Amino acid sequence: MRIGIDVGRATSTAVLVDEAGRVLAEAVVDSAPRTGLCVRRALAALGPLPGPVGAVAVVTDLARRPPRPRPVAVLRIAPGSHAALAPLADWPEAARTALGGLTGVVAGGSAVTGGSLGPLDRDGVAAFAARARDAGVRVFAVCAAGAPARPGPELDAAAVLAAAVPGASLSLSYETGAAGLRERESATAVNAALGGWAEELVADCRAALRSARIAAPLCFARDDGGLVSAEYFARHPVIATAPASGCAARGALARTGLDRAVVVDAGARSVRCLVVRDGEPERSTRLLPGPFGVRLALGAPEIVETDGAEAATVPVTVARLRERVPGADVLYTGGRAEAFGAPAGPGEPAGHREPGTGGPDTRTDPRTTVLTGAGAGARADARSDAARPLTGAAAPYGQGPRLTDAARYAAGADCRIEVEQVISAAGRAELDQALAAVRDHALSRCVAAGAAPGSVRIESLTHAPVAYLPAGVHRVTVRAAGAPASGGTP
Repeated sequence: MRIGIDVGRATSTAVLVDEAGRVLAEAVVDSAPRTGLCVRRALAALGPLPGPVGAVAVVTDLARRPPRPRPVAVLRIAPGSHAALAPLADWPEAARTALGGLTGVVAGGSAVTGGSLGPLDRDGVAAFAARARDAGVRVFAVCAAGAPARPGPELDAAAVLAAAVPGASLSLSYETGAAGLRERESATAVNAALGGWAEELVADCRAALRSARIAAPLCFARDDGGLVSAEYFARHPVIATAPASGCAARGALARTGLDRAVVVDAGARSVRCLVVRDGEPERSTRLLPGPFGVRLALGAPEIVETDGAEAATVPVTVARLRERVPGADVLYTGGRAEAFGAPAGPGEPAGHREPGTGGPDTRTDPRTTVLTGAGAGARADARSDAARPLTGAAAPYGQGPRLTDAARYAAGADCRIEVEQVISAAGRAELDQALAAVRDHALSRCVAAGAAPGSVRIESLTHAPVAYLPAGVHRVTVRAAGAPASGGTP
């Protein structure tokens, strides 16, 4: 069995599924300020568990409780550049100030294909470490040109920093971002700044599992789909700062059997609309505002967000998005779905088709969902960690599932990672060898992200020549997935 928990601003939901993905129990409770308390309440509302739990997956957005960033020293390893292209030069002033604004550039790095741009300036790295130490900064973001193809300069710099600043926390860009230097640098700096938030969140959730006597691996949902282990999340929190709407959209499609739709996620304070094709939300190919207002390119879903008080704008947004997927249904998810056009009552939303028939879906489900707090207009007992369902608080299938879409998806999701590299190959045989190496790297990273070794697989591999570089240079993107490993540290 596995449990998915979606911690939102107004409500928190939990879903228990069996090995086949069938829902055994669902619960919705009032959210509390601390995530750990939300998790404890949701688990208590599920009631006694019929057996051991294999994994627990948590979905929560950074925006629910925005943290203060940790001061970060950002080191770039690359040839010099114009001041307009300096580290963090395109960041909002408030974000640069929050991180402390300590940056440096030292010689070294690689070309995009992995060729050396010169030896690493180790003395320069040591001098930068001394500056950071004197300023009281022990968190570093290291970004070297060409690192995805040749991470050696970053690893060498990390060794120098660790020796000069004992106990330093290090984020390396070859583990975090895409091929572009500045985009990868921004993602790595934000990742380093979020380390404290991630560590606190992991500790809070683990304490909640211990209090519920659940000894199961803890996972977190990532923005672009799938899960990662708590350990991986603590090292790479930037990939999991806004997963809720993507998880809700995937859960809504799984609930209805559709593979494409415009999904309206109506939450407590905002409404988020997104397009889903072939079961996956459309991913952005451009920079999107991320934590602290920094624009990032991490392949997150393209989401159109509006204020929850501006209901009149939602139909306009939905109509515009439907133009991109003609004939697609509109699915509603979230606690305020009916306020924005979702049909009331049991059964699936109007207009949905029975999968594979083209006819209307008139299914009903006798299962009930335990609703407390905002989910059913009930009150949670503020004197207790557990939210207590009130008499008559159960809701027919039709109201409850919209609230539990994200948790239901997370309960059955796999661990997933994505690797992007630029490779150089002189011919077909060399290209095949390079692609095999990237595939193997992706599978290893997936296991490191919490997947059971025997379950990992390649979901997709795409490669294409890079037009502005010499012949034989290809950009490769690999996605790997696998079931969360059972056992281990909860």
